[in-house]
Amino acid sequence: MAGRLGRAGGATLLAALLGTGALVGRTAQADPSQARQTREVLSERDLLLGQLALFDAQNIAAGNLALEKSANPQVRQFARRLVEDHRRHLQGLKVWGGSPSMALVVADLNQPRNTPGIGGSGSADGGTGQTRPMQRADARLERSVGEAQQHLDVLRKAQGKDFDKAFLKRVAEDQEHALALVKDNAATYKNDSAFALMLDRTGNLADRHLQRARGLEESFE
Repeated sequence: MAGRLGRAGGATLLAALLGTGALVGRTAQADPSQARQTREVLSERDLLLGQLALFDAQNIAAGNLALEKSANPQVRQFARRLVEDHRRHLQGLKVWGGSPSMALVVADLNQPRNTPGIGGSGSADGGTGQTRPMQRADARLERSVGEAQQHLDVLRKAQGKDFDKAFLKRVAEDQEHALALVKDNAATYKNDSAFALMLDRTGNLADRHLQRARGLEESFE
């Protein structure tokens, strides 16, 4: 999987999905009501991990597009850092995504959305560009994946300075979305020190890239 993430011109989306398995089963034998509560917490946590993985994947994909299409040295330097930082962050997410209670679904974001056969080893369904494994995703996560594909398609069509402007705008909006995710979930995981630290690092990463993207946007005005 690391090899696929490293391909120029694309990225691999890691969507973390709920798979409570034996954990919920054991809890259910002790207290069914507690099992329901555990299932809800795991579902929201796994959804959050999927959203954070998507955040990384779409930034890697956008950064690689900028390295292909942009002639602006500052934009290219920023794109290179964006790819490096989000690859590193995605590696960190594997600590949480490797749990037995979760499964990893892989879907490529490196081709136009309605191209048959995208999604690596998965087969597309009806020309929609969604792999069969992705159809098992949480509906909210699946919608987010579709939006990410649309955003990347817009970047693929842009050229020259229009691409640079669209790229920086897209990156800035992605960072703002990630910051909102972190803020919305900070209180929920404040007593889980390790997970809270991961969220804090995500927020710092997003804020750093947001400031850089906004600064470069100003240079185009």
